[in-house]
Amino acid sequence: MKSIKLLACLVTLQFIGGLTLTATEPNEFRQWSDPSGRSITARLVELIDTDSITIQRQDGSVFTVSLKMFSTADQDYVHRYRAQRSYAEASENGSSGALLKEPEPSTWTLLNQGGNQPASQYNNTQLDLILDAINQRFALKAVKTSIDLPLKVRTEPSGLASRIKFSGDMPRMSMESFVREVARINGLDVKTDLGGMVVLVDKQPTASFLGVLVSTR
Repeated sequence: MKSIKLLACLVTLQFIGGLTLTATEPNEFRQWSDPSGRSITARLVELIDTDSITIQRQDGSVFTVSLKMFSTADQDYVHRYRAQRSYAEASENGSSGALLKEPEPSTWTLLNQGGNQPASQYNNTQLDLILDAINQRFALKAVKTSIDLPLKVRTEPSGLASRIKFSGDMPRMSMESFVREVARINGLDVKTDLGGMVVLVDKQPTASFLGVLVSTR
């Protein structure tokens, strides 16, 4: 392992002497590097704010460091961890609905990594069965979001997919086109949540499904 002298070159440190630290979600030890390639073995312990973190060396020493001093890859690692934490906390609190946003171009790129959806004829098929098949495709292809979570398509409210009956011929198309078409036909909005998951959202209490007015709530 590199010496403490190297660590001093890497970052401006605030040493927390004699601290015994118990992390709620301990991370594995990994190599951290500065833009020059100098490295240290440590683990991420705490997110202080958007610009600083707490790390722990293998000898137990704990430091608060500036995130900007690390390589781009290390900063991305911290950003993904922060986003995963936020997503997990939002899911536990049941507040993910308030955190939905419009899809970005990268969302459609991720969807299309699942390949083309084969032409299918649906006869009064529940939407949740269709989404299960789509999500199985993403799992098979190991498609993951930008914060390293397995990509899935879900609905909000959660029971929406089981209440919608879907009928009609769907031509072979990209996953992006297929999801957009399912949303269009069923009067749904397409959003994404903090985890990068694609969410089909109910627009209104009553929507038109293939020309038939039904209640979705």
